[in-house]
Amino acid sequence: MIRAPLSTTSVLDEATDVVALTATPWAALLIVTELPYRFLQVVFIDQLLDLGGEAMHYGAALQSIADLVIIAFVLAVCGRAVYARACRLASQSGSRPGREALRLSMPALLSFLVTSSVTELLFYATFITFVAIPVIAVVRGLAIGTYELNDAPGVIAPFKLIGRYGREARVATAIVLVFAVALLVAFGNVAGTFAIGVWMAGAAGARVARWSQLFTFANRRFVLMTIAGALITVQPFWIAANVMLVTKAGAEETGEDLRAWFRALRNA
Repeated sequence: MIRAPLSTTSVLDEATDVVALTATPWAALLIVTELPYRFLQVVFIDQLLDLGGEAMHYGAALQSIADLVIIAFVLAVCGRAVYARACRLASQSGSRPGREALRLSMPALLSFLVTSSVTELLFYATFITFVAIPVIAVVRGLAIGTYELNDAPGVIAPFKLIGRYGREARVATAIVLVFAVALLVAFGNVAGTFAIGVWMAGAAGARVARWSQLFTFANRRFVLMTIAGALITVQPFWIAANVMLVTKAGAEETGEDLRAWFRALRNA
């Protein structure tokens, strides 16, 4: 499915085609594995904000939630790995992937778990600064795109591989900016969906006074859940875009893009 030279536009165009091929059932599987993590993440953050300075006195309660968050995170990483593999298979064959998407390489999966854990910790550690978020997003994306290239588990090797593809920082940064806008649009759509649902329920005669109070931006939990919903909405496209970025960068490196272009000309 490599049809054009590496650029932000070509990556996004071909990623859209890949998402269309992997929507059923692989995007659905991605969403199902992502939901528990995002829900528990919101619960944990909401509890921290509620407790504030008193959080240190509720270590046991927070630890129990954190343990569930870690389990859900591992499940989410596995779902992302399956979907990223499905995207790569779809980009290679131009058809909907079958059960081969589930045949994950254990070394690659373990390496992906390492890079995902490190970037997640860095995100939480630097979130308050906001400055490091775009950089972490670029590294996260390249970690998803390159994870299948790891043939041995390790801590340093996966980051070396990410650094190797980091030469495409211009395109990777542009993709992050595009998805930042997409995230804002998704946030508005998710919030709007709740508002329309409450309005339709009220029009049908249901008592929605309490629901109207809950589904407002004055409710912190609603805002957090809406952010989580927006992240889940854009996740399939984000993963597909980064897989295509690495695929196209690798094709340019090996000359496969020129061979694909020549085959397309010959078939035409």
